[in-house]
Amino acid sequence: MDLIGLFHPEAVGALDLTVWCDVDLATAQRRGMRRDSALGRDHSSLWNEVWVSNERDFDERFGPASAAEIRIPMP
Repeated sequence: MDLIGLFHPEAVGALDLTVWCDVDLATAQRRGMRRDSALGRDHSSLWNEVWVSNERDFDERFGPASAAEIRIPMP
């Protein structure tokens, strides 16, 4: 769910094409934390205390996957 905010109702109309890569939240978090770690950044508390709850809230409020023209299931 990385960059989920791009699918905000106020922004989605400005996009020419919307593609949703469907990955579960735990996998997205794990991949994001691994990416940050590879860059020498430890944002563990940010991921655990802020990002996960923000992603859940945004998904519940706006249903961003439904705004996508193309949906791709991801492993």
